[in-house]
Amino acid sequence: MSGVAEYIKESYIELTQKVTWPTWRELMNSAIVVLIAAIIIAMLIFGMDQLIHFVLNKFYNSLT
Repeated sequence: MSGVAEYIKESYIELTQKVTWPTWRELMNSAIVVLIAAIIIAMLIFGMDQLIHFVLNKFYNSLT
């Protein structure tokens, strides 16, 4: 049981004294970059989906 207590103590020390946490401004900038990237990727996937839908629609309509 002392191993678990030691692990928790060392983890706490590492998280409070050794980890470099980002500032609020850095965190916001990173969040904005991720949001913009997610929107761009979503738009690309939507465009590809619409293109495939259009091509398959034309193909299936040409068969009838």
